[in-house]
Amino acid sequence: MQRNFTVAICLLAAVAAANGANPEDEFAGTVKGFFGVDFVDDWAAVEKLPGVKWAPLPLTMLQNCLPDGGCFTRQGAAAMGGRTLTVMATGARTIPVNIYFRNTSAPFGESAVVAALKRAALSSELVRCPIEAGSGGTNWYRVSGANTRAGYLSIQSSCNGRPCEGFVLISGQDLPPLQPNQLRLYTEQCSATGATRAPVSTAMPHEMLASTLAALLPSSVGPALYDWKALASLPAGIQWNPAYSGGANKNAGMQSGQLTVAGRTFSILASGSATQVKTIQVDEIGRMHPRGEDLLGVVRGEGFTVTLARCGPVYTESTNNWYSVASAKTRPVMLKQSIGFEGNLAQDAYELRLDAGLPARDPRDRDPGVSGCQ
Repeated sequence: MQRNFTVAICLLAAVAAANGANPEDEFAGTVKGFFGVDFVDDWAAVEKLPGVKWAPLPLTMLQNCLPDGGCFTRQGAAAMGGRTLTVMATGARTIPVNIYFRNTSAPFGESAVVAALKRAALSSELVRCPIEAGSGGTNWYRVSGANTRAGYLSIQSSCNGRPCEGFVLISGQDLPPLQPNQLRLYTEQCSATGATRAPVSTAMPHEMLASTLAALLPSSVGPALYDWKALASLPAGIQWNPAYSGGANKNAGMQSGQLTVAGRTFSILASGSATQVKTIQVDEIGRMHPRGEDLLGVVRGEGFTVTLARCGPVYTESTNNWYSVASAKTRPVMLKQSIGFEGNLAQDAYELRLDAGLPARDPRDRDPGVSGCQ
């Protein structure tokens, strides 16, 4: 089966070369097909994309999901203008989300691809680029046009300083998040010049999240449980959904919001009584991130005492531990840190209990120093 697949690609490449096909225009046709409103988001639909030959179904289910969030892949190859590209689609069980192209032959050239998109009646707006113009790396373009879905095309022209060429088609409204070590290297102000091109972030996501959690702690000179209006006025960077009236909550003790830090998004849910905030939950949405972040270390570095109070049940793929957090300027609180692991990736969730109490004990919970609780 694999031999037949390879032979078919070689034949397609030979036919395209004989016909004098323009590789960048053929690629633009594939881009237009993927972002077209008529494209059906399922794994069989990718077989209709021009120029690409796919390995037979079923999909490959990965033991560990990819950094782009995809847990399923399908391999392929593209023959365009006499050149052969390796192709991989990634996504969920039922829908493809990203399609990767790697060109190991003569490059198309970024400017040629952008020009081909224009000839295909697609607009391409540069929305993320290396902070040092002309340094190589990856550029992200927002693709739009009549009868197209929202999406992005990234074009890579340098691999660790060496020339290379790769393309990624990314469906959806939002730019994909950068890896933490890329935040200082890229900007979303590509039309600016010189010192005005600010990086996506000068701080790591977990550092910014630690500052948000610290900002939510009640002041030592104020009430232990503040009201809903006070919650909305805290300098925590959270976009709260309107809910309170005066000091009372219209939703009877519950208010939601969202926090975005350096490209990572968290859902926020505060709960309590109609007049007081008691608990705040912070849950990461979407993609996972590389393991190894030390948010609690950042909190300690900001002057807080962080003491392990209780460990949750022993799980091989997650931790759920409670910590007492206190400082001279804030009232003591309890903070639950829940981290789910998948290979080298992780996903975070936190819960603040402003009354400094612990929830009812699970029989499997462990005290500090017991059964590996440390």
